[in-house]
Amino acid sequence: MSQVKLFHHPDTVPLTLVNEGNRTVLFSDYIAETCPSLVGPKAVYHPTTYLFNGHLQTGYAAYYNHAPTVNEVVYERELLDMPDGGTVALDWAPTSKNIDKENTPTLLVLHGLTGGSHESYIRALLEVLVYPPFNYRAVVMNCRGCANSDLITPQTYSGGYTQDLKFVLSYLSKTLPTETPLIGIGYSLGSNILVKYLGEEGSNTPLKAAISVANPFDFTRSMEHLNETFLGRNVYSPAMATNLKNAFTRHLSMMAQGGKIDPEEIMACKTLREFDEACTSKMFDFKNAKAYYHDASSSRFIDRVKIPLLCLNALDDPIAYGEAIPYAEIKSNPNVVLATTDLGGHIGWFEHLQRPTRWMIKPLSEFIAAMFQAFDTRQNKGADLTSSTIDDAVDELQHRRTEEQTA
Repeated sequence: MSQVKLFHHPDTVPLTLVNEGNRTVLFSDYIAETCPSLVGPKAVYHPTTYLFNGHLQTGYAAYYNHAPTVNEVVYERELLDMPDGGTVALDWAPTSKNIDKENTPTLLVLHGLTGGSHESYIRALLEVLVYPPFNYRAVVMNCRGCANSDLITPQTYSGGYTQDLKFVLSYLSKTLPTETPLIGIGYSLGSNILVKYLGEEGSNTPLKAAISVANPFDFTRSMEHLNETFLGRNVYSPAMATNLKNAFTRHLSMMAQGGKIDPEEIMACKTLREFDEACTSKMFDFKNAKAYYHDASSSRFIDRVKIPLLCLNALDDPIAYGEAIPYAEIKSNPNVVLATTDLGGHIGWFEHLQRPTRWMIKPLSEFIAAMFQAFDTRQNKGADLTSSTIDDAVDELQHRRTEEQTA
């Protein structure tokens, strides 16, 4: 059992709820009112008994790929041209039809390292939110060359490169109707990009709120932790380096055209740090990996975030190291609330004995629905979603799916 703990400024930012007669409530109080999975007697995570530590949760997450609900996410892909000639693949769910006419609340999703819209941790959330009773719209921003998209210029992406996100949000704000509520959520590397962007832009963002899940925050400290532990040195770091090499293999010739990297040196890398020395730091003109880690760390920017931001981290996460969480900076910013669990691993949080599903779907769905309802000005937006309605919907969808798989 792992109790959820919240950390925040004593006087969080006040929110004006347009759908409640412009009632004003503090951000932390609004979470307490609308998110029972984060505050109160139900704010407890019960891990799957045989996944009793962060390593087991993380290992299971790496191989867990089935759809956890009876619903499916069917994406419609849009290729968005970047100012430098590159492209980013936007995967819309359920569709991009009428996006310029319907101000349906829209969730922008950023994936983790070498990931994409296909990841189970993304589908697990969207399979809930784009169907009744929510009926929200979602769009996954696949970083350059990810999710089977082509890399058409040598420019790639990194954990600190925010220009593509900035351009995508500018595009969305121009394309979606003016009053469309827009929320961003990032996982792992994507959460770092999102939080760094928020700190860079301050109030100059079209996002109404944001969520950071399993954020490493401080790349330097997290990398030091990887190198200090046996599993970090011999399992996680080599595995991430292999994933990066596999992901970039089909793009190496294009990347090499920029004249910054040596493909043979990249393919010889055995650890994440070696990859960042040979590739990431060179692609983004840093002196070395150490300079890249310092520049990319969102912990340096979180005190400048100016919109409501919820951060969710497991303290036993072997990749997003718990001691790298910037508690002081978070508690000094009234716009940020951090929720931690002692257990959960890296984007794991699996619960239930048979056919485990992710506990995090409940608190994330509660928070997203609450923030959308706070800013949704549609005349015909349907019935209000209470926390019990949300939790019942998640339970029913996941339970029906596990029953189908067991039958």
